[in-house]
Amino acid sequence: MKIVSAGEITIDHYLDQGVSFVGGISLNFAVHAKRCGTDTVSLVSCVGTDEAGTRIFRPLTDEGVDASHVTILNGKTATCDIHVQNYAERSYPSGGYHLNVLADFQLSEADLAFIGQHDILVSMVDHSQSAVFFNRVSTDTAFAGKRVVDFGDWSDYRDGYNRLLSCADKLDIAFVSGSQATIDRLRPLSIDVRGLIVVTLGAAGSVALHQGRLLSQGAIPVSNPVDSTGCGDAFQAAFTVHYFRTGDINEALYKGAVQAALVLQHYGSFSQIV
Repeated sequence: MKIVSAGEITIDHYLDQGVSFVGGISLNFAVHAKRCGTDTVSLVSCVGTDEAGTRIFRPLTDEGVDASHVTILNGKTATCDIHVQNYAERSYPSGGYHLNVLADFQLSEADLAFIGQHDILVSMVDHSQSAVFFNRVSTDTAFAGKRVVDFGDWSDYRDGYNRLLSCADKLDIAFVSGSQATIDRLRPLSIDVRGLIVVTLGAAGSVALHQGRLLSQGAIPVSNPVDSTGCGDAFQAAFTVHYFRTGDINEALYKGAVQAALVLQHYGSFSQIV
């Protein structure tokens, strides 16, 4: 199995702890997909020429992630400010996300050709700008493999249902973070699409919607939760790997919950300080 994750790399600044970690949705997914036993995992994104950007490559090498298509652009690597509060809950202060070089990155023809060499393409929808490079790969008809898209937090959308509906038939898995209201809204849509819609619910677990059928999984209890940052990315990685490996939705939900619980026990999405 060969997975490529296309999207963001960030440096996550933990404001209350005074420490920074390697992060970003796409990088987190890639690391956890490799940890879940995927043969080949690649990352397509960019970093800046700042010191933090240059430090990203070592942990990716250590984790066995192919970073040959992580481009270095002149400027600063994207950053995200995070508050981690009691019981591992995190929040993002207004104005604390800075795209920096990520705002200017464009996929090259070489990137697209490289993506095409993989079995599974994982991308994301970004709410911070209207037209970002990684939205293109989720609908590129030239890609012949499986497609997975993280639609992020449902509350970030004004037209979320229509946006998901517009590309649902092209996807094998659509991940959404939401609530029971999100499940109720999306369940009818799942009847008519070929792929899965998976709704993550934080401490309430997760639900997979498949042709109108609902399958659920509770969160794995953690006695001393530390930081929930990256738990969703880890869940998605484990779910994706095990679902495409076995075809068993219930097993994939469970494996996702287990991987998320591991992340909950330490600071950082995979505990790599920069």
